[in-house]
Amino acid sequence: MPGTILHIMNYAASYRGNFIDSLWSLDKKLQLEGLKNIYLFAGDAKSEGPMSWIKEMQQQGEEVYFLAENRNQDAGLIRKLIEEKNVKAVHTHFITMQQYLAVYQATFGKKIPVFMHMHNHSKVAGNPIKNIIRRTLYRKCIMIACSESVYHSLERDYPKNEKYSIDNGVNFSRLDSYENLREEDFGLEKSEGVFLIFGFDFYRKGVDLAVKALKELRNQGHSFSLLVSLSTNFEQVEKNIIDILGEMPSWIKVISARNDVATLYNFVDVFLSPSREEGLPYSVVEAGYSSCSVVMSDISAQVHLKIPYGYWFESENVEDFADKILKAQKEHIKKLENWDKAKQSMRENYALDTWSEQVEKLYKKIL
Repeated sequence: MPGTILHIMNYAASYRGNFIDSLWSLDKKLQLEGLKNIYLFAGDAKSEGPMSWIKEMQQQGEEVYFLAENRNQDAGLIRKLIEEKNVKAVHTHFITMQQYLAVYQATFGKKIPVFMHMHNHSKVAGNPIKNIIRRTLYRKCIMIACSESVYHSLERDYPKNEKYSIDNGVNFSRLDSYENLREEDFGLEKSEGVFLIFGFDFYRKGVDLAVKALKELRNQGHSFSLLVSLSTNFEQVEKNIIDILGEMPSWIKVISARNDVATLYNFVDVFLSPSREEGLPYSVVEAGYSSCSVVMSDISAQVHLKIPYGYWFESENVEDFADKILKAQKEHIKKLENWDKAKQSMRENYALDTWSEQVEKLYKKIL
């Protein structure tokens, strides 16, 4: 069954990350079946500076295209790719409604399956008319949930759609190489422990909760420090921290994200994920594989994750969050002593190969 799978995605991260690694893993399996991925990115990906990982894809011979962000033009491009590249299915990721309308227009009347990958929970619009319109437009989409929790939200909001649950997988091999850093590399003073949070979406990621919890622990006499890793929104995040604390304290450092993310995980004692909303967070799984302990909010997407030396707190409860941070810090040494077992546990539950095999099987079933 030779042909291609057209992945259309609204994705313009500074680093390719685990998402692109997942698609590359899938591509390797598809090529054994005579299929191949081709990639259509939202226009922002083209204008996001150097975007070295996209250039790397192109240099390696991957077929990469870009949306114009004009519905009729984009529909025309998608239609052209379907015809010229023998596209067997369209697979969307993170796309906006406007971008989906171009997909809808291009595939209307064609026997081309459209897979809609849901990387976050479905949310019902406040306007019931909008919900009806959305269900109508999406009615022929085959939905793939990135976790069981996301799947349940699809059951609620799209009961008539064909849908499947495939847990995200992680490319653990990219986490086995990392640098050994010191506190002075970040301008940090010696402390009881250093923690890490990803904070590009300040309130969704719960950075405000982390700042408040650590401030409370410092008021109790502890000397913990926090790294806030960002790829964008630096000024806004610093402003938000100042709004909460009245200053930008020396014990918080806002740093640039890095592609070798394992260097950060293995530098810190505890990774914090106090998120208010997640699909199935790659970062928590990656941290679970690394040497740090992990503290998570008990939202539905995180509460059932199998994370060795993971600690869950009641979402929004800063006091409980601070308590779990202390426990995770104390248990960090135990994780270091049993790190190999923790790694093996994560491989068994969240291997990238498992994800790509399941997606490949779904393609075979539908196609």
